[in-house]
Amino acid sequence: MEDRVDTRRLLLIDDSEIALAYAESVLTDAGFEVRAVGSLRTFQTVLASWRPHLIVTDLYMPEMNGAELCQWLRREVATARIPIVLCSSAPDQELAVVARAVGADAYVSKVDGLDSLPDRLNALCDEILW
Repeated sequence: MEDRVDTRRLLLIDDSEIALAYAESVLTDAGFEVRAVGSLRTFQTVLASWRPHLIVTDLYMPEMNGAELCQWLRREVATARIPIVLCSSAPDQELAVVARAVGADAYVSKVDGLDSLPDRLNALCDEILW
């Protein structure tokens, strides 16, 4: 029987400093160990030295959008099996289509705020990881 990890490690990438800080605060308060980054370069640096249980990415970013990032992560052996969640202010229907097309495990809309994010991510972790 596999031991359950108590602290869920989450890597969060978003180019909006405000959204990033708020999501990091909400998730940290909910008990996640969060590494929050605002650029692709920092994301890659963190990923090279720290393995998250879950990656949450904004969909619309200037360097590489979340869909492209998801596809890149799926092609890499080291990250191919890490669950990925797209998080955006795009409508749910658009997020669902993009998530399905790029192999993301889930999506979360920012439209209603990020207060429900911890519950959604905990449910996903329970379903996929433990």
